[in-house]
Amino acid sequence: MITKRFLFRLFLLIAIAAGVEWFVYTNQQAQTEVVADESHAHHAEPTLAVTHTLVKDDLQLKLAVTNFSFSLENMGKENKHGEGHVHLYLDGKKIAKVFESSYVMKDIPAGKHEIKVELAHNNHESYGVAESFSIEVKP
Repeated sequence: MITKRFLFRLFLLIAIAAGVEWFVYTNQQAQTEVVADESHAHHAEPTLAVTHTLVKDDLQLKLAVTNFSFSLENMGKENKHGEGHVHLYLDGKKIAKVFESSYVMKDIPAGKHEIKVELAHNNHESYGVAESFSIEVKP
């Protein structure tokens, strides 16, 4: 015969088991959210800010990047998000690959020119992050 005491203990055990299951489930959900946030942070999009100074016919560039690291040793190899180099264009023609945060483009011909600075993956594909500006070199 089932007694009230037995039913109470059974109910108590079921309640404890349900509580443990709920705790484990919510803990797994919280860990999954943390992993998703870390994964998103790991793949944050790179940014680029360019400052420049024209000294006679030399263009001095300072490249400030976030979520990006320059990598000469991995150029042409497998892409790693947030890694690569910079493509530098003068009047639409790629003239240099840059692997550090400062660069000097020397002996620019006299006249008006369009400059484009673009972040590139290891395999040279664009990140879609670029800055363009105009300069005029006096004769």
